[in-house]
Amino acid sequence: MSNRLYIQPTIFEDYPSGTKTYGVRVFDDYTQAYVNTWRKMPKDDMAVLLETLECSDQTICDLMSDIQERHRGLYIGSRWYQWDEIEEYFKE
Repeated sequence: MSNRLYIQPTIFEDYPSGTKTYGVRVFDDYTQAYVNTWRKMPKDDMAVLLETLECSDQTICDLMSDIQERHRGLYIGSRWYQWDEIEEYFKE
């Protein structure tokens, strides 16, 4: 059973006003959440991860906690990161 976590940086565009907001969609096989309150889009994947880890959305917090507890990797955009590549960004 696959249950990989995906963090997808996203530019949200309101219709019909065209107003753009920045954020992230976070999802796995069972749940999904998004945040569109970032001031700007982070420049690289690790900045996206750090911003996601600071998120106040409970579903996202739960998904990120699961990654930390199980020492699992995740996708940021289309790139897969093994746990040893991201573990330093998770706080105890």
